[in-house]
Amino acid sequence: MKVTTFTDVMIRKLKPENKKYVRGEGNGFTVRVMPSGAKTWLYAYAFDGKRRELSLGCYPEVTLETARGKFEDARKQVKNGIDPLAEKKEAAEARRSELTFDQLAMEYLANNVEGQLVEKSVYYIKRILLGTGKAGAVDDFKGWRERKVSSITCEEASKLLKTVAARSPAAARNLLRTARPMFGYALPRGMVRANPFILADVKSFLSKPVRSKLDPTFKSRTLSEDEIRHLWKSLQAGMGSRESKDALRLMLLTGQRPSEVLGLNSSEIAGNWWTLPKDRTKARLDVNRTDHTVYLVPESLQIIGTKSGLIFESPLENQPIAINALGHMLRKNDYFGLPPWGAHDLRRTCRTFMSDIDGITTNAAEAILNHAKEGTARNYDQHKYRRQIENALTLWRDKLVEIIGGPLFPELPENVIPIKRAKA
Repeated sequence: MKVTTFTDVMIRKLKPENKKYVRGEGNGFTVRVMPSGAKTWLYAYAFDGKRRELSLGCYPEVTLETARGKFEDARKQVKNGIDPLAEKKEAAEARRSELTFDQLAMEYLANNVEGQLVEKSVYYIKRILLGTGKAGAVDDFKGWRERKVSSITCEEASKLLKTVAARSPAAARNLLRTARPMFGYALPRGMVRANPFILADVKSFLSKPVRSKLDPTFKSRTLSEDEIRHLWKSLQAGMGSRESKDALRLMLLTGQRPSEVLGLNSSEIAGNWWTLPKDRTKARLDVNRTDHTVYLVPESLQIIGTKSGLIFESPLENQPIAINALGHMLRKNDYFGLPPWGAHDLRRTCRTFMSDIDGITTNAAEAILNHAKEGTARNYDQHKYRRQIENALTLWRDKLVEIIGGPLFPELPENVIPIKRAKA
């Protein structure tokens, strides 16, 4: 093991090799580098004639300065006749014996959910883990609220999932997807000995029919040409606000996500372009992604109009229409006479039809949907595809005119172009 004095630059430049290796300062303060590239701070010491290794955390989450402070504290313990590794295990055992399900849920939400996910996701995760508190509301974890999390077994988790799956397979999948990362958070922190929601372990307790209900599902609902024609014309009538119906039209015209369209603000529009801020997209946590631009055809601009602020504002002041409210409107209208469908299906419909339109490349269609580039293109293709996006969305608008059999808005003749918004 090479002996040196650690610096931030040196630690950052340590490269993975075929086998794990260790670098140290000669006093027990070391860093281990795995073939995967993971770097872990360690304190190597001897206690009662036996060699010990105490983990001080992973780099870069734990900085050199923080790791050195932990090392100095642990070294003082050894000098005072205390084994820091045993102390750490005892503390973990004590924590395991104290933490309840509700306490774990609240800590997990505070540290790994709130402020890091969109409000909709935070709401649903909270509702599953903590319940709504409303009388008569479904609370699948009701019997676990005061349970010590360290006592919850995989067999108990599988029984719970079996019960929920009998009511709703989708609810069982959501419960599994929510509980598994929470226990994954608890495991390395010494709160539990094992994650009871590991899918392979859970399935070992269940019959094949129940196991199949826990497998992820892939939505494939797209609207046919006849359904698009029927929907577009049906939106003129039926229950619901004009804003809600216009939001559905814009989702179909642009292929953007429901939450992105509903949150549209006039400040995001400049001329024929809509610049969707990165923090309003699914790419908000990707450091390599930027704001997303969408071309607006004349009909899209007509839908948006000249209103300032939120375009699709709910009756609650300064709030966009909620996705749940949009789904409620669809159900109230019996899906406008079509087999059940959702707002996100309009995005899938747009993308599917683009694959059949000559002149629209796969790169352009994926750029419109703001999907992440795959493989080496993620690093090497930095093109923004603005010209291709404009062309593709124009061709898709032309296809919609063909499907509907006339102008998308009768009050807007095909030879009339609406006045563009001034550039911001």
